[in-house]
Amino acid sequence: MANHFLGGFFVAMLMAAYLKDNILKKAFLKNMLIVIGAATFIGVVWEFSEYIANQILVGPFYRWFQVRTYFMGDLQDTISDLLLDILGATLFTTYHLLRSRKAHEAESRLQNQSNSGAQ
Repeated sequence: MANHFLGGFFVAMLMAAYLKDNILKKAFLKNMLIVIGAATFIGVVWEFSEYIANQILVGPFYRWFQVRTYFMGDLQDTISDLLLDILGATLFTTYHLLRSRKAHEAESRLQNQSNSGAQ
């Protein structure tokens, strides 16, 4: 379970770094939705890959290695995995965007003070 929380957290971190130059300065909600949506998309793709692996690999694993494997849980497991992906992404995105906003405001104040002192 912690894997999905951390997965959402780190995918959001990767997306924020990738979109660093394209993140809108004043659009906090839009930026959150973009990064969290990308992390959720990766989580959904992961759940589909678990489903496909469960459909394709269970039989061969048993034939070749005499090991019963299950790559996917039930619906409750899938929903909790996606929820943890979203929560991890939300935590990182909120922290990152608030921190970026404060840094941007501090940079603006310094720049305004520099411009005031230069005149």
